[in-house]
Amino acid sequence: MNIDQGGKTETKEDVDKNSDLESVLSDKIGEAYFHILPFKKLLICLLSLSLALFASFVDQTSVSIALPSIGQDLNAETTINWGPTASFLANCVCQVLFGRLADIFGRKTILLNCLIILSIGELACGFAQTGVQFYIFKAFTGIGCGGIQSLCMVLLSDVCTLEQRGKYQGLLLSQVGIGNAVGPFLMAAFIKYNSWRNFYHMMCPFVALITVVLWYIIDTKESTQNMKSILTRKEKFKKIDYFGIFFSSVSLVLLLIPISGGGTTYSWDSALVITMFVIGGVSFFIFLWFEYKAELPMIPLILFTRPSLALILGSNFFFGMAYYSFTYYIAYYYQIIRDLDAIHSSILLLPLVLPQSIISIIAGQIISYTGHYYYVIIVGYALWTLASGLTILFDLKTNYGVIVVVLLILGSGVGCTFQPTMVAAQSQAQKAERAVVISTRNVIRSFGGSIGNAFASLIISNSLLKEIKQSNQLPTWYIDYIKSHVYSKIDTNMLNDKQALIVKTMYTKSIRNFFYFTIPLMAICLISNLFVKDDGLKCIDEK
Repeated sequence: MNIDQGGKTETKEDVDKNSDLESVLSDKIGEAYFHILPFKKLLICLLSLSLALFASFVDQTSVSIALPSIGQDLNAETTINWGPTASFLANCVCQVLFGRLADIFGRKTILLNCLIILSIGELACGFAQTGVQFYIFKAFTGIGCGGIQSLCMVLLSDVCTLEQRGKYQGLLLSQVGIGNAVGPFLMAAFIKYNSWRNFYHMMCPFVALITVVLWYIIDTKESTQNMKSILTRKEKFKKIDYFGIFFSSVSLVLLLIPISGGGTTYSWDSALVITMFVIGGVSFFIFLWFEYKAELPMIPLILFTRPSLALILGSNFFFGMAYYSFTYYIAYYYQIIRDLDAIHSSILLLPLVLPQSIISIIAGQIISYTGHYYYVIIVGYALWTLASGLTILFDLKTNYGVIVVVLLILGSGVGCTFQPTMVAAQSQAQKAERAVVISTRNVIRSFGGSIGNAFASLIISNSLLKEIKQSNQLPTWYIDYIKSHVYSKIDTNMLNDKQALIVKTMYTKSIRNFFYFTIPLMAICLISNLFVKDDGLKCIDEK
């Protein structure tokens, strides 16, 4: 049934005296899409959205287990880390757009386009012949995955109340853990028995099938009709924040590329890096200016004037830095330091990803039952901080039982924070802001993921190069071999036992430096969320 359709008489001054005409239009758009579905229809919608979310996370995490193999096949051992970096960079740049474009053009339209982009990107990745081609095609899959992850949440927020959203988002986001578990296994199987290329060839028709299913199942006729009474087709294109899109894209690209490649691909003091930082920084401030002036900004700056919401959004930046980089480099630890193949590495990822699904469901039920999210989030960040500290125990001979226990704690922490922070963010915003709040939260998390991957790559590669310089017990030819295979699974069979141990120790020290890096990130998340005010599961204009 429709909620407040055509019957809303309150002015924006009744809702928020500090807002302007932008919020009046935003309110109308938000109401046009808000329709509570009966349980059976909601369940069908939830299942179909779960398929899309599952596919996006299968793609996103599968590459983590395949980096050494892909790098070797494409002759890109020293730069293959740009694969996930390119995906996150594109994800982050385009996340800015999804919330507001979904408001203007419709949730279903944007979601289906993102699925099509993902499907084409998957096919192209399978045909990549060089590292650069692979990075470009992974950027396209990053755009698709980012849109899917945002729009699934936005669509769910349109068809159920905030009180219900905790448990339903918990069920929907359980696909994060399932996708994270299945993706590496599928990729590992293809690497061992076939080819990593055919994994992407398989994903293309799978995503295309999901696109057809969503096109058929998701019914948005009523909201489309409502939007026609608010904005004409011509007005929709006029309302797009073109300057915001341009300057946000320029700033993010020019800031993330030097951060990702500084110290490895580029020298930190090179003219190119300095120029990109300067132009990127200036573009960022110009973007903020246009967002302040825009009628329908991509990221409404008013969101950051609310202290609790600002803390929730800010902590998601550090969440992204720690989570995405750890997901990629724990596989690096398994394959390079512990000499595990792709299949066994995938098995040891299960204690990390499966608790995310189980705990996400439980956390959602707790939030909906109690009507509060504060303690769930605090417990989650506390568990995650503890587990981050325990990862420094990982070395050449750490018992696999210890590793499993640590990852179970970490995965449980992620499950308590991944979707609960989204519910918390929406409770600190107006009902009409739900789409832009979700996209803002996701872009901040993706930006953190991009920065985190860049920093992780920088820490590990620079630490390894430093260890190599200090070593005088390895043959010169093998040192050159390591330098050209930084992100590949190295072969130590050509060394004696003492030399092999030295090499493994160097890699252990390098990745441990990365584990140290994640501890303060999670401590910041924990401490900042202690000051979040939990007023229950009501949007601020409903309290």
